[in-house]
Amino acid sequence: MHLFKLFGVIDVRFADILDIFLISIVAYYVFLLFRGTRAVQMFVGGGLLLIGWFLAQWWELHTVVWLLSNLATLGIIAVVILFQPEIRGALTRIGQSVANMNLRTLFFHQSGLNQVAEEIGTAVQDLAKNQFGALIVLENRVGLRNYADTGEYLNARISSRLLRALFFPNSALHDGAVILNSRSIVAAGCILPLPAITTEQDTSYGMRHRAAKALAAESDALVIVVSEETGYISIAYRTTLRRKLSVKEVEEEIKRHWRGLFDESESQK
Repeated sequence: MHLFKLFGVIDVRFADILDIFLISIVAYYVFLLFRGTRAVQMFVGGGLLLIGWFLAQWWELHTVVWLLSNLATLGIIAVVILFQPEIRGALTRIGQSVANMNLRTLFFHQSGLNQVAEEIGTAVQDLAKNQFGALIVLENRVGLRNYADTGEYLNARISSRLLRALFFPNSALHDGAVILNSRSIVAAGCILPLPAITTEQDTSYGMRHRAAKALAAESDALVIVVSEETGYISIAYRTTLRRKLSVKEVEEEIKRHWRGLFDESESQK
């Protein structure tokens, strides 16, 4: 049964509308499953390749079509290999209830970047003074949910007292990393990756510094490390590790790291 003609040419049936509706729902929930992980960037790249394939078909660029078709075949295998943690995490979340979603936490924003930087800086200063080892990860645009899944979810307001408590030596979560986004403390007691290849320079670093360097190298996160042996404060970002920083320098790095996210948040209000 035809409902109407699209553009006066294409016959549209009720089944076609239902088909598009169901596919949209599936695509939406797939996005929710992978939101906050590195797989999002992979989907964007795959979408661009798909658009390129359609354009190549339209313009009859047979060599480009052949190349993109073969890349797609290899890409499926590469996705399974590279994104095993995300795929495994997404499958375990299928069928789980969303009734425990905290909407207040989801939409809550800190009053300002300066306040957030000061809260983290105060905590780092106290931890360094008492030589309590700490590993604080500041997520940026690349999601770190696959690492947050290895710890305990908190979704708590960013506060210096809570950060100090999480790294207190008698705390059950003090050995792991704490992951923060620009709105909240996401999770604590998280396990970070260690570098696959250890250089001669890395042998002089402790496990926290090595984990910080490994995560910073594969994401756009800023990782703050407090040494348990010396109390020195270090920051890992991309391929660099800066050591013996002051609290003031740490706060400035936090502001520089999150300024873009806070500006976007303010413009959307």
